[in-house]
Formats: sequence, C-alpha cells, structure tokens
Amino acid sequence: MTFALLALLLILAGCKAESPTAPTVGGGTPTGGATPPTNATIALSASNTNPVMNANVTITAKVTVNNQNVPNGTAVQFSTSLGTFTDTGANTTLKITTDGIATATLTSPTAGTATVSATVNNVTARITVTFSTQPVVPQPPSTTPTITAVTPATGRPQGGEQVTITGTNFISPVRVLFDRGMGATPKEAFVVSVSPTQIVVVTPAFDVATGQTVTTDVIVLTQAGTATEQRVVKAQGFTFASATLTPIIRALSPTSGPIIGGTRITIFGDAFQSPVQVFFGAAEAQVIIVNFSQIIVMSPRSSDTAPGGSGVVTGPVDVTVKNINSGTMVTLPGGFRYTPKMVITTVGPTEGPFTGGTRIRIDGSGFDDPLAVVVAGIAAQVISVSGSEVIVITTGVNLTSCADVMGPIVVTNTDNGDTATGPTFIFRTPKPLITAISPNPANIGGTTNITVLNALGFARISVGGVAVNITSSTPNPDGTTTFTVVIPSTVQLSTMSCPAGGSAPQPTAFDVIYTSATTGCTDTLTKGLTVNPAAAPVVTTNPLVFQNFTATITPAMAPAPPFPGTSVAPSSPQTIQVINTGTAPLQITGIATAGPGCGNFVFGPAIPPAAAVTLNQCESLPVSVTFKGQTTPTTETCTLTITTNAGTKNFLLVGTSQ
Repeated sequence: MTFALLALLLILAGCKAESPTAPTVGGGTPTGGATPPTNATIALSASNTNPVMNANVTITAKVTVNNQNVPNGTAVQFSTSLGTFTDTGANTTLKITTDGIATATLTSPTAGTATVSATVNNVTARITVTFSTQPVVPQPPSTTPTITAVTPATGRPQGGEQVTITGTNFISPVRVLFDRGMGATPKEAFVVSVSPTQIVVVTPAFDVATGQTVTTDVIVLTQAGTATEQRVVKAQGFTFASATLTPIIRALSPTSGPIIGGTRITIFGDAFQSPVQVFFGAAEAQVIIVNFSQIIVMSPRSSDTAPGGSGVVTGPVDVTVKNINSGTMVTLPGGFRYTPKMVITTVGPTEGPFTGGTRIRIDGSGFDDPLAVVVAGIAAQVISVSGSEVIVITTGVNLTSCADVMGPIVVTNTDNGDTATGPTFIFRTPKPLITAISPNPANIGGTTNITVLNALGFARISVGGVAVNITSSTPNPDGTTTFTVVIPSTVQLSTMSCPAGGSAPQPTAFDVIYTSATTGCTDTLTKGLTVNPAAAPVVTTNPLVFQNFTATITPAMAPAPPFPGTSVAPSSPQTIQVINTGTAPLQITGIATAGPGCGNFVFGPAIPPAAAVTLNQCESLPVSVTFKGQTTPTTETCTLTITTNAGTKNFLLVGTSQ
C-alpha cells in the first residue's frame, strides 16, 4: 500500500510539473492507479453543509472528462481550511475514484466555515461547510417555591409585627405557618399581601419566658388547598425573643486580622437584638448585618483599639457586643488578635515554563496557615507555610497565544483575608526554531527531515504555503524533534522559458513554516528548502500542429490530363520544434510516416527506429515537412509520428495541389 500511495504522489507531481501534459507511452497507467487527466470536471457535494461541531460530513467528488467518468484509480487530493479528515489509512486526504467518485469524511471540533478543495491534476473545485455550536434547548422555568430571606428575623413574643418573606414562585392562595417544633402545633400568620417574590404577614403570638427565646421554622404553602399545593420551609427562619435578653458570644471567624483593619468578621452567639454596637478594645466596629444569632462587622484599625487611640497595637483585644435598646452587653476577652500587615519582601525564581512545576520561595511576614497563592492569575500548589516563608509550586497555564503569560504573585491569608502582592512572575512559552532540513534539496513528492527546537504539542508544517503530511516525529537527545514529511506535489515550482518554445520546471526554494497547534507559536525558515522537479522527460512541440500545405500548378487552368509544359511548384516548408521541457534526457527514437499520400511529402530529419536523438532540458530538434504536389488538382494526407521515451506525438499532414 505504501508503494502504491508513493506512486500516486509521483504521478500527481509529474502532472503538476508538465506543461502541457504528455500521454504515457503505450497508453498504460502508472503503478497504483490511473494517470490523472488534464482539464477534468469536478463536481463537489457535501452530505450536510451546515452541521454541528464534531459531526461527520461526507465530501463527494464526481470527476468526469467529456461527460465520461474518469478511469478507476484516478487520484483526488482533498484539503480543508478548518477541521480534519477522519478517514482511516496512511493518507486521509489522498483518495482514488471508483466509477468516477471519490469521497472523504470531514469533522471539526470548533465552529466556523471550512473551505474544502478537491484537486485532480490541474483542476480544483471548492465547497464550503459551516460548523455551528450545538443549539441549547432552554429548560422550562421552575415553579417550585423558594425562601431566600425573612425580614426581620426576630420579633417580640406578643406577635402583631409585620414580617416580609422574600423568595420565588409564590402563587396564591398562600398560607404561612410558624413552627416551633417539639410536637407543638404550628401557628398560622395573617397574610397581608402576596406577589410572586414577596409575602407580607403579621406574626402570631408565642409564650416565651423572660430572658428566653423561641426559634421557629417559617413554612409557606403555595396554591394552598389545591391539587398542585407546594410547601417550602425556612429552617429556624424567625426567632421570638423577650425584650430583656443578654447577648452571648460563642465564636468569631476569623479570629485574627491585619493591623490596618478592614477584616470581615462573623460573630456567632445568641440574643443579639438590633440595633447593636460592637467594640474591639476601645474602637467601635462597623456593623454590616445583625440577626438573633449572628453579627457581621468590619474590624477597626488596631491603632484605634488602645485607650485614647494611642499607638499601633498587635496581639489580642477584647470583643464586646451591646444590645442598645436593652443596654445588655457581653465581652469575649482576647477574642480577636491583630497581626502585622502581610508583606512580601523577596521572591525567587520569578519565571518558569508554562507547563508549571516551578518551585517558588516567597519571603516576608504575616503569613498564616492556611493561605492561598496565585501566580500570574493561576492558583499555585502550596507546599509549606511559616510566618516568614511560603513555598509553592506553579501549575500549568492554558495558552491562548504564543506570548508569555505574566502577572503578580499574590498571597492571601484564608482566615482573615489579608493579602500582599509580590513581583511579576513570567510563564515562559518556548519559541520554536527550525534548526536543520535534510536532505536539501529534496525531490517533489519525496520526503525530507525537518528538525525543530522546542517543538511542543501538535505540529503543523507547510512548504511554500502548502500543508505537508508528517509521517513520523522523533525526539532527539538535544531537545529537538525531527519530523519526516512528504513534500507536496502541489507546490508551484518556478520555470524557465526554452529558446525553441515551452517552459521547463526548475529547482525552487520555498519558505518552511512550523506551527505548534498547542501553543500557537510559529517559526519560518525563509527559502529554507529547495525542491527539485520530478526527474522525467517531457515532450513539447512548437507549434502544436502543421498547417495545410499548398503546391502550385502552372498554368493554373491547365486541362486534364496535363499537356506538355504543365508543372507544379512545391509548398513552402514548415518546421515543428520537438523540445524537451522535462528534467531527464528525452530520447527521440523514431520519426515515421503512414498513409497513401506520404510519397508526395518530403521530411527531415529521418530517424530510423534503430537510431535515437537525445535532447537535454530545453534542447530541441527541428522537424521539417514540404509537400511536393502533383500537376493535377488533388488533396493528399499523411500521418507523421514522432516516438520518444516520454510518449508519442502524431501529426496529420494535409497537402493540396491547385
């Protein structure tokens, strides 16, 4: 199969290089398939021109010449600007025809328009296929009710206070129950108003001992009493409390923060009654949220916590909560600890590969375990933490371009949110470099080896703007990778004009471009590979045909049969140049004639079958023909055949005596 495919590629290479294309001697076909015809007609179609991503699309090429199917085995070269061909085999883009049909299967993991081309010798047809994202089917909206908040969340035991329940999908009729549990019967609230997102109720009364509280679940029934009734519960959503409660502090989170203040702290406890005041030492904190069992505050600056605001204080301070209306309060001694503001002094190293794995040491102060470290926007793996040193290992970066990824190193204490920003870290993206091409020059349709430094991920290589087929890749000990590639037969070689006519292909230098599909990095070796044309002779004639010959009879109106004195003047001679526009020697092995009128033609030179004339590239052999004519008006024909090792040329000669 490998040799058959190679033969097909050589056939395509020959067809692309010849101008014009000569028929094969004897009319046979090269090994592995039919000779690709010139000026074929290609009709391209697709099984689906608007598929979704990752779908398979069958591309069909119908190839005909003069409305007849091309011979079976004719090579068709497919290419695409987006996606890949999924067919199995050594070459997914080179197909052969059966009954004039060749197919290839296209898919794409990304959305976009693919331009698909099919080439047979000197003819190319194109079709577009647009891949789109999978349509998203919207889910029907939920009708299940939810409770997001109960405001306020505390109230007096006597009831009679308006409470707003916020949520979704509240559908009338609605019932609201306050359930204290422990086997007691829930108490129903009076519903004032209902909207899809809000219910306003008046609280019922509960028996609460002095200084005690009763916490209840808030139950909402929507579409109450119907077959579609639904129930939603806000556990411990409301607390009934007597007016003379003494607050209790159970815990703080976090328990420490930087001396500059601004740490968001949650105080857990009981009997908190809004409005409240919270003090850190002598400084009042900013209260954000209050409910019966929880207060959220922002810590003040440590310098304000000392009596009279004198000096910066580090270490523990008392935390005090005061219910303003009742005047009751509670103090948690040493409940919060002020720490020095986190500072990063040195970091090393400050760069590493984009694949991650770089071990970084961060020196400074104010580091508390646990903490988080972000390097250039990417979370790093924390290895060890002390008050003055953090060790992390970088994780890999998902690249979107060939550029290096850079950004600051940021350390954040998890318990108190204190942060510090260090120097910039650079994730280096290695840039590829084409270091060698061998053999160079190389033959069109043949192979060559391209060696690339920093060849990371999936490789793409082009020669002269044409994508090549990579047959193998080999990592080398020096960090380079050697890719074995097939030189496309579709690269456009330069030509030179032959003195006698026609043009011959020449060795041509092409740019070689390596691209990493993984990193997006490229390297171009300008005119880095010289491609030799196929080593084959090509026979070309100039002009392409002989014009009709005319012999002149004197006198012009002589009666028949001719009288004495009637004569005929031969035609002017015509010459055709036989030119070798190929790269290998052209052997002219014979010039012969056939037909009843050949006796009245004079030819030169005459080459018997046993002899041969050798023409190198752009060398030519003139073949002259003269028509002798007859003394009587007549038309005669003769076939002139020129036989070469690159094919046979036949010329029809027509001579008229008049």
